[in-house]
Amino acid sequence: MKKITYLTGTIFTMLALFAVLFKIMHWPGTSELMVISIGGFALFFVPFYAKYLYDK
Repeated sequence: MKKITYLTGTIFTMLALFAVLFKIMHWPGTSELMVISIGGFALFFVPFYAKYLYDK
């Protein structure tokens, strides 16, 4: 569970950082990337992290 938690956190954080970079550079696709990264972070990382802390 620890690997899945850190892996999802890393992936969705990287996507959020890329979305910010896209926003700064005014490239297309920023809105979709932001929604995917923040939504994925909220739907996957937060529950996995909560379960990881609960099991610990």
